Amino acid sequence: MRKLFTALLLASLTTLAMAKDIDIIKAKGTEQSVISSLTPPPVNMDVDQDVVLKAVFDVELDAKHVQKNNVKLKKITESQDFMIDGEVAYDANENAVTFKPSALLTYGYYEVEFNSLKAIKAEKSEQIKEIKYRFYVPEVINGHKLPPEADEILNNSTLLGIDMNENGVRDDVERWIIIKYSKDPKYSKTKTAIALQYAKASQYIIVNDPAHAYENKTYEVFDYAMDCEGYWHNSVTDLLGLDYIKFILDNHIFDDAFKSKMFNTRERTKAYWKFNGSLSGHMLGGGGGLLSSTKDKCETDIDALGEW
Repeated sequence: MRKLFTALLLASLTTLAMAKDIDIIKAKGTEQSVISSLTPPPVNMDVDQDVVLKAVFDVELDAKHVQKNNVKLKKITESQDFMIDGEVAYDANENAVTFKPSALLTYGYYEVEFNSLKAIKAEKSEQIKEIKYRFYVPEVINGHKLPPEADEILNNSTLLGIDMNENGVRDDVERWIIIKYSKDPKYSKTKTAIALQYAKASQYIIVNDPAHAYENKTYEVFDYAMDCEGYWHNSVTDLLGLDYIKFILDNHIFDDAFKSKMFNTRERTKAYWKFNGSLSGHMLGGGGGLLSSTKDKCETDIDALGEW
């Protein structure tokens, strides 16, 4: 158990950058040998809103010492803490203490505390000290779990920035995309999917040497994003001529607002312009017009989203 939690804490040091003034790594008593498992684990950044908290022990507990005040859960913010009501129970077969919140948890940081738990007399040599640790419940919009809001200074202090969930999209960009397109009345899910593909492609520009866009497949990755958007445009409208062009312009994902968010520092902007310069006049979008704008270029099956 000690090795597990040590690994989790070391692997999650970067969460300090995302938590602003909230130190999610702060913990106490989680490495006791008497603990078999904790659910959710300390420093977990992807906890479901309907989570049931559980502490499983290697010894049998004295059931009369497992009461409501033995488990406390609070939501922590930068300015105030809020206690969460719930039901405490003990499963003697599993030696498990559980806490079921009375309502779904809202997104944010939480701290759970197990205290004053005692083993049965036959196991009285096994002392259970106070257990306290933190976790994060992400905001969910249209099925997407948003990463925590990143500290702006830390996020922009490096070229790559912060990607807490390691999905290839910088966290500040991911949050911006999901929140922005959740407000679209007709194509919310589709625009979100295409924008995330554009964001991955744009991050690919930053990660790889943009001067060698053909060799390292940066061109291909970005081209696929454009083709996916083209496939969507061609699928949802039968407009022609100027009306079709207006529709495309009104529903273009990789626009100035997107680029301003994605390439928001001097070094990131330089990477983007270096990528543009490497294309040597080659037209993005596959060069094949409608023939290249096919469904297979999309990372997400946008037809299955059911928005047209």
